[in-house]
Amino acid sequence: MNNETEISTKITRYLDNGTAELKAGTAYRLQLARERALVRLGDPQRASNFALAGVGGGTLGGGRHVLTDVRVWIGILLIVGGVLYYQYWQASQLVREITDTDAAILTSDLPIEAYVDRGFQNWLRHSEP
Repeated sequence: MNNETEISTKITRYLDNGTAELKAGTAYRLQLARERALVRLGDPQRASNFALAGVGGGTLGGGRHVLTDVRVWIGILLIVGGVLYYQYWQASQLVREITDTDAAILTSDLPIEAYVDRGFQNWLRHSEP
């Protein structure tokens, strides 16, 4: 006896022992369900179209198409809104940095001509640690 046969024999014995305590009606319903499953197993159905994984042929429960589901559109809107908000936040950060730099230049004791002077710019580059 090979390993698969031993395992299947043990499983069969275990299931037989478990079904011995079932009521007659329950056993009959299980028998009918098994017969229906075997009929479906003998006649496999082929998918005619590509289907989204886990969605049942592009439709949701109740026959609705995936793209007409409100949850899908809410998710898309949340993603697009998040991207737009991130772009707005980045732009506002850039404006804030420019404003801070302008304010620092305008409130400093140095005249604006000093910032334009090439000698001053070279001195700043060489004096940085």
